[in-house]
Amino acid sequence: MGTPEFAVPSLSSLTKSSHNIVGIVTQPDRPKGRSKVPSPSPIKERALELGLKVMQPVNVNDAVVVKQLQNLASDCIVVVAFGQFLSSSIINLPRHRCINIHASLLPKYRGAAPINWAIIRGENITGVTSMLMTAKMDAGDIIMQNKTSISPDETAGELEKRLSLIGADLLVETLDLIETGSATYTKQNDNDVTFAPKLKKEDGLINWSQETQKVHNLIRGLTSSPGAYTYFCSETDSKELKDRKRIIVQKTQIHDRFEFKTSHAPGAVVEIASCGIHVATLDGFICITQLQPEGKRVMDAQEYLRGHKVSLHNTFIS
Repeated sequence: MGTPEFAVPSLSSLTKSSHNIVGIVTQPDRPKGRSKVPSPSPIKERALELGLKVMQPVNVNDAVVVKQLQNLASDCIVVVAFGQFLSSSIINLPRHRCINIHASLLPKYRGAAPINWAIIRGENITGVTSMLMTAKMDAGDIIMQNKTSISPDETAGELEKRLSLIGADLLVETLDLIETGSATYTKQNDNDVTFAPKLKKEDGLINWSQETQKVHNLIRGLTSSPGAYTYFCSETDSKELKDRKRIIVQKTQIHDRFEFKTSHAPGAVVEIASCGIHVATLDGFICITQLQPEGKRVMDAQEYLRGHKVSLHNTFIS
């Protein structure tokens, strides 16, 4: 069971392993792009390429669907970013129950957006966990974990790609252990639990009054989705909502001078530099190197500056 691009490496690894795939369950086709034409999930596309049977239930817990799963007679159900809650009738259906691949070092960052929140909260270590599924979200016994470091400028999108590959290897290792009866199951420590709830669009609004590192982490943690954004005002604009120009900030840099104190208010343009646009924060400034004006494509800061007037009288507004 899986849906987004994150799950594709796991499916590919399974096809190269000794384990037999009896079926694929993914979300129904969803409208995509400006045309809103229903499009298959990345997992469906890959499964069809491999000639695998695909199920796309609107509600996977429907009695008819549960019966179909039962008829597959699988020894284990693998779940990687599927996107629907599983009832106990499914979790307990196969002999070895349901195994989930989760993109955090559980019990930290239970929930829908573990990669984003790990970066937003300034973690420098994360990883992937394989676990037994239970009725409680991401609370099952841990089978295996693989750790990896988070680079200081790594975005959520970049980290997601790396973790998807780590998760794919971990999945096959986990199934191998289960098949041979050598898997161990460790209960999670409830005292160490943290949560990573689904991010909303409004969570991406940049607060320039925060410390430079926090601003940088928010931008990294929301790139490429749902996106960290700000509003741009020139010296001739009023600060009324109707005059604000929304900009998604894609990448930033912190320089050795980031603690340089400035009299500029947070959000003010401090300097136009070779790296990009320096914007004041609570404790210094941060350099915007890549951004996306509303309704336009992603561009580097220098390209943006060639087509837009930005001066030291301008402000980015929270």
